[in-house]
Amino acid sequence: MQKSVFLDGEGDQYLRRNLSKLNAETVSADVRLFARYLKPGARVLEIGCANGVKLSQLQSLVPCEGWGIDPSAEAIRTGSAQFPKLHLGVGTADHLDFADASFDFVIFGFCLYLVDRSLLTRAMAEADRVLRDRGFLGITDFDARVPCKRRYSHHAGVWSYKLDYGGLFASLPHFVLVEKISYSHQGDTFAFDPQERVASWVLAKDHGNAYPETPPGS
Repeated sequence: MQKSVFLDGEGDQYLRRNLSKLNAETVSADVRLFARYLKPGARVLEIGCANGVKLSQLQSLVPCEGWGIDPSAEAIRTGSAQFPKLHLGVGTADHLDFADASFDFVIFGFCLYLVDRSLLTRAMAEADRVLRDRGFLGITDFDARVPCKRRYSHHAGVWSYKLDYGGLFASLPHFVLVEKISYSHQGDTFAFDPQERVASWVLAKDHGNAYPETPPGS
């Protein structure tokens, strides 16, 4: 499974290939977007946090408590040393070792496209479970208009799956799309190539208004 590939070393390789991006001081577009929906003191979980740099950037914009999981043991080790205010641990999206309604904001940090398709709905359910009602969900991922898959160039047998992940959550009645920005995988400008287009979504979780009561007998 792709989960095993990343736990067994590809997660570490991904970290090493992207160190220059992870060590950049510029606050990324998705962090700026997510920060607008954070309140001071909020509890934030990032799934696919790498070394925690984006969580740390969020903390610099809005004082919050940050937790992160990633399949790369090296990322967690180096991130814990670099960002001691964060709570980082090795893990994957399909099993979140946290209590129900633990977080005010849950983020998928550019990782859903690599989740095994057999584990995708489990990852969605886990994020939903640990996010409190009236909390927010943030997603950064590829933004293909039509679902597709592409061979992952860094490891044989692995696929990347591109689709509208924000729309996937928004199809559930208790998630409401709040805001979306689209940009290039290589920068903050818009990408006309749908294979290179990335988006960040913010969705609100609202069980209270998801199923309005209808009159008896209707």
